Amino acid sequence: MTERAHRRHLGPITAEVEAPAALMFQLLAAIGQGAPQPGEAARVLHRDGESLVCEFVTSVPLPLGWTKRVRTTEAVRIVPPDRIEFEHLDGPVRGLRETIVVEPMGPRRSRLVYRGTYPPAGRIAGYAIRLLSRGSIERAVAQHFDDLRGRAEQRAARSRLFAPPAGAIGATPDPTGSVD
Repeated sequence: MTERAHRRHLGPITAEVEAPAALMFQLLAAIGQGAPQPGEAARVLHRDGESLVCEFVTSVPLPLGWTKRVRTTEAVRIVPPDRIEFEHLDGPVRGLRETIVVEPMGPRRSRLVYRGTYPPAGRIAGYAIRLLSRGSIERAVAQHFDDLRGRAEQRAARSRLFAPPAGAIGATPDPTGSVD
């Protein structure tokens, strides 16, 4: 069998968001920009066009309600208009490859889809990945998507660029005059 056939799969994990796909992609691609989220950090170490090397600090939820802060270095490839690919270069899940795709579901709605693959490992490591890492990674992605959903929906509601047309249901004027 090939290495590809032995890869461990994560996801898919999906989240539907009341915000346009273009806004979702913009937020995902803004690595290291904006206010950091609690327990999270992202720093671009190297940039070559749409290819980056980034350092991430992520709070990973563990069983029994524990949380562990994990630091990774990842190769990131931004593929407009809808996909971002990650490959873990170091850290506890070295070799993990992840993809987040933004799917439009109309002018004001989108879906995030996460998928990951982990390279083959020995039998014991394979069990550890399935029992420990997989659940933690999937919980971290779900939390990230929940946070992203909240920020995107708030931004879409106050944005002129991404706002629904005037008079549309749910359209509200921005009292601050802010323009995204």
